[in-house]
Amino acid sequence: MTEAGGWYGLLAIAHEAAAERAAEQARPPVACPNDGEPLQTGPDGSLRCPFDGWRPNG
Repeated sequence: MTEAGGWYGLLAIAHEAAAERAAEQARPPVACPNDGEPLQTGPDGSLRCPFDGWRPNG
């Protein structure tokens, strides 16, 4: 039987936060972290920033 509050509630929050963080990190970026502009597909088919050429993982 689980409790709604106390340490069990805190543990549930920690597990939920870890799951959300893992999902966020697994999602590919949609905007450049340098200027916030949406990423575009370059001539080679990879995502890149149209202004400074930033690429995810590269």
